[in-house]
Amino acid sequence: MAIITGGAGGLGSAAARRLASEGATVLIADIAVDAAEKVANEIGGGASAVHLDAFDPASIKAMVDTAIERYGRLDILNNNVAHTGGTGADTTVLETSIETWDQSFAVNVRSYFIATKYALPHMLKNGSGSIVNIASDSGLGGDCALVAYGSSKAAVVNFSRYVAAQYGRQGIRCNTICPGPIATQALREHAPETLKSTLNAVYVPQLGEPQHIAALVAYFSSDEAAYTNGAMISCDGGLDAVITPWMAQGKLMN
Repeated sequence: MAIITGGAGGLGSAAARRLASEGATVLIADIAVDAAEKVANEIGGGASAVHLDAFDPASIKAMVDTAIERYGRLDILNNNVAHTGGTGADTTVLETSIETWDQSFAVNVRSYFIATKYALPHMLKNGSGSIVNIASDSGLGGDCALVAYGSSKAAVVNFSRYVAAQYGRQGIRCNTICPGPIATQALREHAPETLKSTLNAVYVPQLGEPQHIAALVAYFSSDEAAYTNGAMISCDGGLDAVITPWMAQGKLMN
C-alpha cells in the first residue's frame, strides 16, 4: 500500500499510476482533493484520495491515519508535494522574503519530516518499508534564483540519508530522486517556450517526462532495490553531468 503526496500533480499522478500498475494500492493525497479523486477513479483497483494540506501537521497525520484505516498497512511513502514560492517571490537572498523562505521549508522539508515521522511506526511494525522523497536538481548546486526552493530541496537529500541511516537496519529504506526539467502537462499548456529552451539545454535528444520519474519511484519502492538505501538519483537529461555551460564549451575562467 502506497501514499503519494501531491498525487494529483504531474509527477505525483504519474507515480500513482505506475505504482498501481505494479500492483500497489494507492492513496492519493493532495490539497486539490477533487483532482486527486479524479486520478484515483481513473486508476481504480481500490485507489482512493484524501485531502492534504502540507502546511498543517494535523492534516499530514490524518493522511497517514486514513491510509491505515482504509487499508490496514503502509508499505510505501512517496513524498512528492512541493512549494516553489510563486513567480518572482523566490529569487536571491536579498530579494526573497523570510515568509517565502519559511513557506518553502514548511512544505518541502517539514511536511516530508512529519509524513515520515507518522509513517515510520507502521512500517517498523511490518518490518519493512520504502520512503521515496522527491527533491530537485536545484538542491544540488547554486543558481541565480530560487534560493529558498533550492536550499529546501538540498535539505531533502540529506534528510533522506538520515532516515536511511537511522532505520535501514530495521528494514526501512529511504532514497531520493532529483528531477531536472520535466515536461508536465501544465508546462506544455502554459509555458511551451520554456520547454523549447529546456530541450536545447539538456544532454539527451528528448524532454523529461513524468513517467521517467515514476519509473524511479517504482524501482526504489520495489524488492529489486532491496540493497539500495540512502541513495540519490538525478534524473535531468544529463544536466548534472556538466559542471557549467562555459566549462562544457571549454571556456575556462581565471
